[in-house]
Amino acid sequence: MGKIKIAGMEMSLSSHEEAMDLVRHRISTYIAKEKPDFLVLPEKWVMQRYDENSESLSGIMDMLCDISGRNDCTIVPGSFSISRNGKLYNSAPVISAGKIIGWSDKISLYRIERNEFSSGKSIDIFEASGIVFSVAVCYDLDFPYYAKVAIRKGARLLINPSLIHERFHDMWHIYVTGRSLESRIPVISVNSSSPPLNGGSVGTLLEEEEGGVMIRKVKAVKSILSYTIDMDKTIPMIEKRMNEDPGIYSIGDK
Repeated sequence: MGKIKIAGMEMSLSSHEEAMDLVRHRISTYIAKEKPDFLVLPEKWVMQRYDENSESLSGIMDMLCDISGRNDCTIVPGSFSISRNGKLYNSAPVISAGKIIGWSDKISLYRIERNEFSSGKSIDIFEASGIVFSVAVCYDLDFPYYAKVAIRKGARLLINPSLIHERFHDMWHIYVTGRSLESRIPVISVNSSSPPLNGGSVGTLLEEEEGGVMIRKVKAVKSILSYTIDMDKTIPMIEKRMNEDPGIYSIGDK
């Protein structure tokens, strides 16, 4: 499986028209130059709500599919507010080899989101660029069950489009590193650059040392997060940890 290059881009909060321009120029140029295997964008950085069958949504998705196909990369372009069958979802598309291969709906809605959005019903996994992975949208990553279920389904990478106020960056980073270390799985979490969110995106990778495992954090520089993971070394750590975890704890037995 070898090494994979992962990148995150801290997008500013944008209208549909602004987003189209950013995809056309900033995203397209970056991917063509840097050649990441994965590119991840923030949660709901495009502020427009889309109907699932709208021309506007098709326009931005078609452009991203074209970039993915031309550069042989996987793009998780954050999440979008998507209306399906009369319900609104916070949903992250997954694009690979020039096609949308699925959507991951946010399950754990954060506070006032519950007044508008419907919860996703499943933890989904995807396979692209030679890796099985899952997309936990922002608050989904706060709960250890998401990572554990995704890993049991085969995920070996967690992608986390986020939208986090700068005041809570330290708490957010604890969740990211906690999920990563407890399950030995790499995580990339990407925030918007707009105030009062102000970036702070973080990625993790694990390195095995004599007697244990060390986690290493990578932070965004000038709104770009980029690093390489050796999956040949990482996957055995994930599988060993999964086999060590009993999954069920009985506190009532004596």
